[in-house]
Order: sequence, then structure tokens, then C-alpha cells
Amino acid sequence: MARVLTELDKTILLSFLILAKGTSRYISQDPVVLKFPIRQRRSVMKYIKKLEKDKLLSKYATKESYRLTDEGLKKALRLLHEGARLI
Repeated sequence: MARVLTELDKTILLSFLILAKGTSRYISQDPVVLKFPIRQRRSVMKYIKKLEKDKLLSKYATKESYRLTDEGLKKALRLLHEGARLI
């Protein structure tokens, strides 16, 4: 069973989508982390690891670079098109 994505998960996925310009190229972790306020950066790094574990991001073999997997790209595009849901 897949876990429910938090708002931070969704924001990270969208950040990777925007920085990669909709492609599946590898993006260094630093530009993504630096987009967030200082108090959230440690949490962002933890969530990137969780997204990798959930197979939404894949890590480059030798660097701290990640890219969206096919499933991650689908979810990010769906988030982009659907927008925020109001409860």
C-alpha cells in the first residue's frame, strides 16, 4: 500500500518537475533544498529520501542528484494539472 503524499512531498515533486523542465534529467539536491526556508531544509532532505524509497525519485549512482521516475513524473504532472484540493 502506497503512503499518502503530504503537502511537502507534493511540493518537492513539483520542484523537481519545474527544475527539470518536465523532463527526466537528474537534478542536484541542492537547488531543490535551497528553494525552501532554512527551518525546513533538513525536513526536505529527509522527504527526498522517503520519495526515493517510495520509488518516486531515483538517485544517480555517484552523486546527490535525483530525477523523477516514470511514476513520480505522472504524479507530479497530475498535481500540476489538478492544482490544490479544497476540503
